[in-house]
Amino acid sequence: MLRTAGFAVFFGAAGLLSPAPSPAQQTLGFALGETVSGQGAGGQLSVRIIDDERLFRGSLFGERVAAEIESASRALEAENDRLLEELTAREAELTELRNEMTVEAFRAAANAFDVQAETVRRNQAEKRQRLVQFEESERRRFFSSTPEILQDVLESLGGQVLIDARAVIIGLPEMDMTDEAIAAIDDAIGDGGPAPFPAALP
Repeated sequence: MLRTAGFAVFFGAAGLLSPAPSPAQQTLGFALGETVSGQGAGGQLSVRIIDDERLFRGSLFGERVAAEIESASRALEAENDRLLEELTAREAELTELRNEMTVEAFRAAANAFDVQAETVRRNQAEKRQRLVQFEESERRRFFSSTPEILQDVLESLGGQVLIDARAVIIGLPEMDMTDEAIAAIDDAIGDGGPAPFPAALP
């Protein structure tokens, strides 16, 4: 039997971007819950917070990654539409020829079509997964480049402790150094240049 049902669901856009684990604790060598030594003025620790997701998304690096994913996604969706059109036309053609073919010939043609359709599904799924892997790879590259920069920004603001904003229940707006960190990272690494792990499969 011909099996093209489900193409629309399969070829539909899938969610790609998901936040990577926060690197803030590793940046300064401590984890939440640990005792941290060192005191600021007045004998108190000066704490700063950072929003890792906004840090990545708001940087030139993160904006480039998002633009590459968007471009590759549009190209993939266009390719999906074209392939679906071709497979649908082939299915209609086989259906029209069914009465003119022997049972054996039709079964062979239908099996060949099923193999072709499954190959298309698999190839397109691999290309979609490639976009997920691309973003994960670029996130790792971004955050591996930022520890020393974050350390410098923290020190320039007189801070001793940097924690993930998601761990803060109540905090003053001035504790957030995300904007300063984005500016420093943009100055230091820009958009990161060409990715070593391309977004699109050939």
